[in-house]
Amino acid sequence: MNIVLGIHVKHDRSVCVIIDGKVAVNIANERLDRVKYSASHEIPYAAVDTALKFCGIDISQVSCIGMSGAGVESEKVKQFYKDDFFSHYGCREIPFFFLSHHLAHAYSSFCSSTYPESLIFVADGGGDYIGDKQEAETLYYGSSGKIQQLAMRTQDMVVRKMENPVNNVYPFMPDYVRHHQISIARKYAQISHLTGFAYGECGKTMGLASYGKSYFDYSQLDFRDLDFDLKYKYMLEEIHALYVMSGKPHRDFILEERANISATVQEFTERAIISLLKNYQARYSCENLCLAGGLFLNCLLNHKILCECNFKNVFIIPSAGDDGQALGSAYYAYMEMFGTHSAFHINLPYIGLDYTQQEIEAAINSKNLSYQKYADDELTKLAAKYISENRIVGMHRGKTELGPRALCHRSILANPAHPDMKDILNRRVKHREEFRPFAPTVAKEDQFKYFALRASSDYMLLAPVVREEYRKKLPAVTHIDDTARVQAVSEESEPFIHQLLLELKKLIGVSVVLNTSFNVAGEPIVESPQDALNTFLKTNIDVLIIGNCVVTKS
Repeated sequence: MNIVLGIHVKHDRSVCVIIDGKVAVNIANERLDRVKYSASHEIPYAAVDTALKFCGIDISQVSCIGMSGAGVESEKVKQFYKDDFFSHYGCREIPFFFLSHHLAHAYSSFCSSTYPESLIFVADGGGDYIGDKQEAETLYYGSSGKIQQLAMRTQDMVVRKMENPVNNVYPFMPDYVRHHQISIARKYAQISHLTGFAYGECGKTMGLASYGKSYFDYSQLDFRDLDFDLKYKYMLEEIHALYVMSGKPHRDFILEERANISATVQEFTERAIISLLKNYQARYSCENLCLAGGLFLNCLLNHKILCECNFKNVFIIPSAGDDGQALGSAYYAYMEMFGTHSAFHINLPYIGLDYTQQEIEAAINSKNLSYQKYADDELTKLAAKYISENRIVGMHRGKTELGPRALCHRSILANPAHPDMKDILNRRVKHREEFRPFAPTVAKEDQFKYFALRASSDYMLLAPVVREEYRKKLPAVTHIDDTARVQAVSEESEPFIHQLLLELKKLIGVSVVLNTSFNVAGEPIVESPQDALNTFLKTNIDVLIIGNCVVTKS
């Protein structure tokens, strides 16, 4: 067997195993250590061991290793990690590849796409170091499994941490920092910090942006290539001027205006990225596009790319953030070791861990809970009945989803037609800001009926407009700007959830369910049956469907 192990260190540590060209498992370490983002420079050995055990293989059977980090110089840390790994396992040395951050992103998306050729665009807060600079945005071309760089833009390194006022509050920013170059994604994070959001909370900025209006008109913004100028002070300087003119205390101004501030950075980001992609598409005449990097978890941006650019096909890896790095590193190492492999098999999005019925029942019994077991066809009917009766249902079935979005295997499900369900869910379970929307999961054959999509939205990465005639029928998943972050499920990809959606259609008139991640604020999404039970018991979730077992609260 040809067995490749992919590993990512720094934040969003992850592990991937590819066996004979098939992605066997991918694990985000935060699901195991229960620490959100699981940030460390240490190799996540527990995740490595879990992945190998899940695949039924031993470390001695691994053919080679691919690894990536973030904010490192690859060649300088390669030997450090190589020595650490082989010392830890005390095994024979095998080929060990360490690739750059952006290249790992590129491989993760291109090799999962199945496209024979594609432009590949990577944009994130920051990648690896290149001299005294850091990766910002990179354009690649992929063909027959091989990837070559076409253009790269770098940025200056962060002074202290991004959340420090020296990086996001204009009067605190020294002159030399004001003139530093910054990536588009880091600009988005910078403005998010200005409005009071923390690390990893750019999704809140995206949700809040729909409540505001951009201060500035970016309709004529045209970045021709990656040689554009974007300084730390850009936008901050103008927002600071608006604050001065307001005559209000700074804190009051930011709190009152943060919806407009969020809308401004959202509008800028959309215009900047779309202009770049349009210009590169015209230059290279390539009909396919692959996207990766944390910026492309922005669903509003992604759907506008589909609407405004001329690519025939666009693929975005569900793990667009750094939890997709191990996948990209594994692809790269596989091809370096065994030659071009243009037909990798990956069963997106369900490539994580799963649990036997015996393990599930043992976990339930350990909590001294009673449960009922049902066959799948009975269970879909019962789940639909609970949801139609406005009960909140926790769902833990099958393999964990790839990426940070819960796609019905580790989800909380509720009635999308109840006008108050968003508030009920927030009050009883999620405790999120009221401006943050909840997402719909829809039967794939009905997605274009309910939503004005430009392409199928399989991984909750696109936010189209809800069609006008269905907005009142789907109030709990229709955002203030009439958009919704859609996941479409086919009978082939997930027969159980698809059947559940069809049963719901009989009861509430639409094949849609409200779907949010199975966790509470500040915690990673649940992984194991034990995690699911712990969250179920400490929240006001009414029903837990775990495997084929149903646990209810009196």
